[in-house]
Amino acid sequence: MTEPALFYEDQDDTEILRDRARILARPLENKEKDEDKIEVLSFLLNGERYAVSMEYVKEVTLLSQLTSLPGTPDFILGIISIRGRIISVTDLRVFFNLPRKGLSDYNKIIVLSGEGMEFAILADQVDGVSWQNLDQLTPIPETIKGIGKEFLSGVFPGTLIFINAKVVLTHPGLVVVRTN
Repeated sequence: MTEPALFYEDQDDTEILRDRARILARPLENKEKDEDKIEVLSFLLNGERYAVSMEYVKEVTLLSQLTSLPGTPDFILGIISIRGRIISVTDLRVFFNLPRKGLSDYNKIIVLSGEGMEFAILADQVDGVSWQNLDQLTPIPETIKGIGKEFLSGVFPGTLIFINAKVVLTHPGLVVVRTN
């Protein structure tokens, strides 16, 4: 197929513009399929790099004015107010069997939203957003055992542990239900 010329002396302006529009309207050639990639937010938790799908990330903010709630499970650090919304803050270290360390002014929270739930997870540091190839996701190593394993989907190159946010948001062990 020959490309239409961008300018012919005997064409009127309308035909020239149509030819140019056809050239510009063609999709760009992409060597990798977009459906094989996922946009993730990566963060540090106890020195290990984790990632969650941006599909479930509502926002990232500093942890400030945390109010503890007596009588809640160990994994609930407390609640915070973000622009008038009350959000619970969850410490995934409890589920990943990681040592707990104190909170600092530098801790961040990642607000996850989806599947009818919304809550924040604690992060020591947020690295940023990147695209990862799903075909490079390797299975969870056998060395990871316990309840935390069910929240993980695999590991991307560079030891980036991928958390299945859908499972986190729907896991019955993370949902605090009020009983009378």
